[in-house]
Amino acid sequence: MQLASAFLGSRFVLKSAPAPPVNSQAPRQVTCMAKKKGVRCIVTLECTEARGEGQTPSRYTTQKNRKNTTGRMELKKYNKYLKRHTVHKEIK
Repeated sequence: MQLASAFLGSRFVLKSAPAPPVNSQAPRQVTCMAKKKGVRCIVTLECTEARGEGQTPSRYTTQKNRKNTTGRMELKKYNKYLKRHTVHKEIK
């Protein structure tokens, strides 16, 4: 691709840098769906009280460490449909 320089009045060739190679050990990869190698895992938390009442459940996504938290997570989070804090459990 050639671009004209407004400052110098000359033409130059713009080369793009090659994409960095994809590293399977990259620290930002946190998904557990396809690869079971990482320790950190993305989980979805769903409101249990709204589901029991037949209303719209609120959902949150968060990360958990599979070594430290082997069971299902339970956290108190805010449900905007019920307008109060409720227990949210990890769903598959």
